[in-house]
Amino acid sequence: MRSVQNLDDELETVTAVAKRVLPKMAQWKIPMTPENYHLWFEYSIGSNEGLTSDINELIASRKPFTSEINKKLYDEYLGDEHNRALVEQIQKETQKIFRRIVNDILITNESTSEYNHKLKQYFQKLDAAKTLSDVQYVVKDIISDTHQMAESTGHLQDRLEEATTQAESLRQQLKQTEREALIDALTGLHNRKAFDRKAKDLYDAFQKNGTCFSVIMLDIDSFKSFNDKYGHKTGDEALEIVGAMLHDNTKGRDFPARYGGEEFVVLLPTTTLSNACVVAEQIRKNISAKTLKIIKTGESLGNITVSLGVSEINSGDTMDSVIERADKALYLAKESGRDNVKSERDLQS
Repeated sequence: MRSVQNLDDELETVTAVAKRVLPKMAQWKIPMTPENYHLWFEYSIGSNEGLTSDINELIASRKPFTSEINKKLYDEYLGDEHNRALVEQIQKETQKIFRRIVNDILITNESTSEYNHKLKQYFQKLDAAKTLSDVQYVVKDIISDTHQMAESTGHLQDRLEEATTQAESLRQQLKQTEREALIDALTGLHNRKAFDRKAKDLYDAFQKNGTCFSVIMLDIDSFKSFNDKYGHKTGDEALEIVGAMLHDNTKGRDFPARYGGEEFVVLLPTTTLSNACVVAEQIRKNISAKTLKIIKTGESLGNITVSLGVSEINSGDTMDSVIERADKALYLAKESGRDNVKSERDLQS
């Protein structure tokens, strides 16, 4: 086994090890006897695999570290004459450990002057200690005074934890509010604000890496007449149906959104014009197969039809120009009898 005198060179400083040992012993309510300190010192530096394994198992099982268990572990792993001699060997190092810890507390602590005065007195007691047991008594006093100090400021810790919980709750609420601010309440699709953000991201990727994308603009045919004839409530139902169909007929990274009124838009990342036209035609067919009915009377209000325009980002485009081409293709589809798909290629012809 490595001597304690070599730990500074082989592992960490003895002070750093002690700062790990003390909280562990306090957490498991282990008496600060020389044997127990030696046991947990060895566990902390990991020098004894069997000891480390047994303690880890006890921690995992959440069994209490009774005096009997600590004595059994000590006798099994550290109880021979060689290890008993090490208890005396680490006495001087232990005095240094606690002296350094007290000094660190004095340097970093902003507590009362009375508490600081007591800590300074412990320097003298540590220097006067003859055995590790003497050191133990000093440590008990330090723990007792520190515990009293902690109790007096405990309410502050509680308030800090409460504030942290409240801050996390607010963060989650803000996150939910932001998400809701990007969703169209009627259709459940992304709204115009969310579309603008996504469009900018896709355009930036195109500018940086040349990653293509396509745009589908979609408009419900004769929606104004339909709305005037059957009322806004039925008109809203038609918008909901179109929103649901767009959601169901897009997948992965496709980005359907309500652009405004009865107009919708779909962003198709890494999709060419030809493939985007296939998606648009599938959307058109599925929507036109839907029939609106008045639930109470069963009266059919006919089929919903849509016209669609498709464009693809090209070199020299701005985001506005690629959307404008899709919009022009959409109006060409309407002029061509509605319920059909046109692309930017049709504009050229």
